[in-house]
Amino acid sequence: MAERETDAALAALREENEELRALNASLRTEVERLAASVAELEARLGLSSKNSSLAPSQDSPKSRAERRAEARAQQKESSRRRGKQPGAPGANLPRRDEPDEVALHEPEQCSSCGEDLSTAPIEGVEARQVFDTPDPVLVCVEHRVVKRRCSCGTLSAGVFPAEATAPTSYGPNVRAASLYLLHGQHLSVERTTEAISQMLGAKVSTGFVVSLAKEAAGRLSGFLAEIAERLVASRIVRVDETPDQVRTKTWWFHVCSNERYTFLFASATRGKAAPDAAGVLGRFGGTMVHDRLAMYFRYSDATHGLCGAHLVRDLAGAGVRWNQTWAAELSRLLTETNKACHLARAEGRANLDDEELAAFLASYDALVEEGLLANPAPVNRKRDYLEKKSYNVAVALRDHRAEATRFATDLSVPFTNNEGERALRMAKLHRKISGCFQSDESARHFAAIRSYLGTARKHGVGALDVLARLFRDDVWMPPAIS
Repeated sequence: MAERETDAALAALREENEELRALNASLRTEVERLAASVAELEARLGLSSKNSSLAPSQDSPKSRAERRAEARAQQKESSRRRGKQPGAPGANLPRRDEPDEVALHEPEQCSSCGEDLSTAPIEGVEARQVFDTPDPVLVCVEHRVVKRRCSCGTLSAGVFPAEATAPTSYGPNVRAASLYLLHGQHLSVERTTEAISQMLGAKVSTGFVVSLAKEAAGRLSGFLAEIAERLVASRIVRVDETPDQVRTKTWWFHVCSNERYTFLFASATRGKAAPDAAGVLGRFGGTMVHDRLAMYFRYSDATHGLCGAHLVRDLAGAGVRWNQTWAAELSRLLTETNKACHLARAEGRANLDDEELAAFLASYDALVEEGLLANPAPVNRKRDYLEKKSYNVAVALRDHRAEATRFATDLSVPFTNNEGERALRMAKLHRKISGCFQSDESARHFAAIRSYLGTARKHGVGALDVLARLFRDDVWMPPAIS
């Protein structure tokens, strides 16, 4: 009897032990799942412009403050003080030899005894120049077309200038200033009308301001066609895209640019149909620098180069896991090789030394292989968020080795796509300030005008100047490369 009770107790204990083991295994699995979820959430919350494709403007205030502190620390370590550097040309306001107006300020009486000084001899003059604008006053010019009848009986008339579009109208300078504030400085329509009223004394209406973008874009078709042709014929272009909003729908601004030209195109799609419609990339046969979006690789006539800044950020995101030291080492290798490329160009060399290039490529291959080995496929489950990030960047660097190292094998190819991203910065700023466009055409007008202003800036031509020329029907065109 006692023996049977003992056996039953042991069986119960074994059963309970098995249940506890199963519960423990289940809890371990749940803890691992929750730990992975926490790590993913922490990684997502920790995304910034330093470890992802987020724009710097989307960084948290804390991240921006840390970035500024890091920059100050690096500046202090480099012994380079802020402001003007020794030997650099100054940027002070220069004096004019011939001022527009001279105002004399003479003492009326002696500051000591009170004697009248109107006839006292002048013993010295000290001059200070003040630069300012006149008070805003609209100047009205009446254009009169004269009609004359020839002896043959034909009546001929003069021609109104392009800016005289109606019995009364605002001229090119008022129009240029309004459009500059609207799409150059991204003020709202209401704030633009207020600013023009206060600054220029022109009581413009919101309807007038709204109409300017359509009018300006309509005059830019020839300019955009010419810029597109010059980009097609260029050796290197930077391409990128960024989302925006048109009413309740997501649209995309696509850019193709180089150091001389900026070409923006607004589209309802992010896909290849958009740059195809823009008419540049489909005919381009040079080197295209981008962020490895799959769409760009479908342009097979072009050679491709990957943006090193994107790769460094991706590697920073991949290196947050404990066993991904290869990511930091490869990031360091890329940045150091980029410095070597800068040095080679400064020395007038067309290529890196053969040994230097071979050492870079060998180290690159070894670190990529290390990255692949550090990210094996997990057993009986899919990769989690962090595992995917590490694995995907390793695979991308393996599969796109030629494109990722293009900056070193061809010194004419830049390390980053910063130029392309700068061309889109104003579109991102517009979205941040204005929120959205009210129509499809408004987005297209914005793209055309920013292409015009961005290209002018690259040639050192002021925005107000080129906009005023536009409204005089004298569209500015960048000089052709000889």
